Amino acid sequence: MNISKDGKVLYFSDEEIDNETNGEKKVFVTKRINGKESHVKVRESDSKKTAKQNKTSANDDFFFNNEIIIGLNKEDEINTNLKEESKKTNKKQSKKEKIKESKKEKRKHSKSKPKHYDYEEPQNRKLNKQKHKKKKSKKLIVTIFSIIILIAVITIFSLTAPIFNITEIQVEGNEKIPTSTIISLSGLKKGENIFKFNNSIIGNIKENNYIESVKISRKLPGTIKITVQEREVKYQINLINSYTYIDKNGYILENSTEKKSVPVISGLNTEETDLLNEKRLKVEDLEILNDIYKITEATNTIQITEIITEIEAKNKENYILYIESKNKKVYIGDTTNLTNKMLYLKKILENEEGKSGIIFINGDINSGFKPYFREE
Repeated sequence: MNISKDGKVLYFSDEEIDNETNGEKKVFVTKRINGKESHVKVRESDSKKTAKQNKTSANDDFFFNNEIIIGLNKEDEINTNLKEESKKTNKKQSKKEKIKESKKEKRKHSKSKPKHYDYEEPQNRKLNKQKHKKKKSKKLIVTIFSIIILIAVITIFSLTAPIFNITEIQVEGNEKIPTSTIISLSGLKKGENIFKFNNSIIGNIKENNYIESVKISRKLPGTIKITVQEREVKYQINLINSYTYIDKNGYILENSTEKKSVPVISGLNTEETDLLNEKRLKVEDLEILNDIYKITEATNTIQITEIITEIEAKNKENYILYIESKNKKVYIGDTTNLTNKMLYLKKILENEEGKSGIIFINGDINSGFKPYFREE
């Protein structure tokens, strides 16, 4: 081997040249890295170029001037390259295996975790949620407490402020009962607070039998409005020395010596003492009264209700009407087929005008019965 002046480049002699090189001189460059040698084969011309590049690239990983050159055969070079490639492939495979293992561990970890929101969120998030809930509950308590205080203040002001004292009491819907009587029953007085009365006032007003319903409203700041609905005298019951007025629902309204222009009902089961002391007829009489109301509504269709003086209810199967102005008595029967019965009654009254007698419409017209008049 021949060494150059700088003692770095080595040429092989002619005898050492491999037969396969065909006389071409070759140079093998070695680099020691971490105690290991890396070998590169270059030509003679390439070695000179490499020396020049070494001067210009002082920051390169491979410094040619500082390296030792030795001769290597072709098999050593191939083995060295294979080792380096195997190292690289081993590194790549180890990285892939590590990535696969980490993925497997993550999957196992995710499967082992219960699917619950509280388990997945961090501890600090739980603490933040708890703090947020506490703040929210405190705000709610403060809000409720503030509303209670506000309501209390408004209530106290409403019950004590002179501006809310009653200055006027209005009554509407009354025809029979005087306004003064209704105000007296209510117990309301001017100068009292408008918010202090309660529903007991309605009960007090309804103590009067003529009052069916009561509605009370406030018109701020100081007006009370009482709206009533009165019961109407529909029938009367003849007592020994007086008359008892009742409405269509059997409520006893009043006892009076005056006879009203409404039909008298006879044959009821309610005794005289009950009529004077009770507020309503007996239950069995209420059923009879319901039939009588149907009959009088039917007589309205032929406009004779006002001339009916008495309705006898001794027998539910055969009610009797008395028409004094016509000198006639009408046997109605029961409450079936009232429409057709009224048509026959109207025709007979027209045909038998001026005659006194009895009209019979108490049969089953649908089965062939024909109403008739019998003069007396």
